[in-house]
Amino acid sequence: MPSTLPEHALNALYGSYLALSGCVQALLHVEFRRSYRGPILWVIMSTAAMALVAHTLAFPMHVLLWLGGFTKLKTMLAYAMHRSIAAVPFLCVAGTRYVYPALFEQLFCLGVKVANPPLAKTLSQIQINYFTWKYVSSVLRYMGYRAVLMVILATGSVVLTPLFGGVFAIVAFSYKVRRMEVVFGLSLVGLYCVPATRSTALDLVRTWFDSRTIARELFAPFVDRQLALKALNLPHLDPHYVGVPMLKWPQHQAVLFGFSYTLSYLMQYAYIGPFVWLLGSVAAGHVTALLLQSHRSACPVK
Repeated sequence: MPSTLPEHALNALYGSYLALSGCVQALLHVEFRRSYRGPILWVIMSTAAMALVAHTLAFPMHVLLWLGGFTKLKTMLAYAMHRSIAAVPFLCVAGTRYVYPALFEQLFCLGVKVANPPLAKTLSQIQINYFTWKYVSSVLRYMGYRAVLMVILATGSVVLTPLFGGVFAIVAFSYKVRRMEVVFGLSLVGLYCVPATRSTALDLVRTWFDSRTIARELFAPFVDRQLALKALNLPHLDPHYVGVPMLKWPQHQAVLFGFSYTLSYLMQYAYIGPFVWLLGSVAAGHVTALLLQSHRSACPVK
């Protein structure tokens, strides 16, 4: 084990703290509650509508299964319905990216503005195009990988599932797996080998995989502008550091892991997940500004 493992673990916890505190700060922010009342109401109505439709369609089946004594099938149906409703956040963000692409960009800049107003102003002045095939292909690739992951997890083999899961992680992530994730992954293998904690390990793996995609989505307003920021050569930003893709920043890998994993975990809950997308966008902007400042001032945050 690396000698810095305790430090990585603490930084991951710090990233989790930034995610939770950032969401709370966004919820209490006057501008967020005043200016984004429309999107908040839209999220409430869309989530309630989809939940109502799901419960309405499933109710007759619940009754039939209850009358027939098929309690196991009834439990499986309830679990599937919960998972279907929990998919609302991903549908919301994918659709909104094209219907109203400026929404998450504005929320991100609102978070940046809290810690670094000049940077927020600079980001808002850099125009980017979200209507690209690159984004569409990334969504389709994610859906394909998600399907493959579900097949691997459904095999249920103590040997083959971790083996194929490890190979899948290398193929799907394609770039360097963070050191903190290696330790986390080995811990999940240990949990999976114990029958009592196997289902927990599978849920944690799904959350881990989703956190990668969530991180790319939440930090996109900054990541897509990094080349332009580097070209501007701003005095308060390190051009070499800004030139490195944010999700690969070596000094903040554990922080970003803890941040994205915490939000990914919260997003799986059907009735709060959509709100986490909105609040998480503000929190992502805030943590971006904090990490840039910590690097500039040589703060011991890694």
